[in-house]
Amino acid sequence: MATDVQICSNALMLLGAAPIASLSEPGSRAAVICSNVYPLARQDVLRRHNWNCGVTRVVLAPLAEKPAFDWAHQFTKPGDWLRLIQIGRLGQLPDYEFAGNRILSNLASLPLVYMAEVDEGRWDALLTGVMVKRMVADLAYPITKSTSLAEMRGAEYREALQIAKGVDAQENPPEDWGDSPLISVRG
Repeated sequence: MATDVQICSNALMLLGAAPIASLSEPGSRAAVICSNVYPLARQDVLRRHNWNCGVTRVVLAPLAEKPAFDWAHQFTKPGDWLRLIQIGRLGQLPDYEFAGNRILSNLASLPLVYMAEVDEGRWDALLTGVMVKRMVADLAYPITKSTSLAEMRGAEYREALQIAKGVDAQENPPEDWGDSPLISVRG
């Protein structure tokens, strides 16, 4: 299982630079760049897809404090929240609204499926590979000062992301759209 340091070191080596032992390695320009770039790049990659390794299901309890008006209950987003996948149970999708880090709803408890910010140790090989390519793309110019290399590595990252998203999505059954009036009209 990869770590943030291994991902950054692999990216640096692919650019011809020396690997790092820590994101806070003293006197290392590469470590400083990685420690600044990696957290945002990581969050961006995780938010781009409902990666199976990060899909999390919880049932939230309402806060004691009620919303001022319009909604019966409010809930706090989980601390590892990255983005919403689904609120409510399949076939029973409730009305809701986001207000800051709160979710407002009329439900007494809130079933929630969301993308969580998961540790690199839970990632599969494709997601780890995508993150290495992302770091190569992000580090290419600061490390090599080559815009053409940065552009080429950016294209490689985008291609790897598409492949990984496709493979990850194929591990789940296809969505069933049910009997829609739009489909039945086609007869």
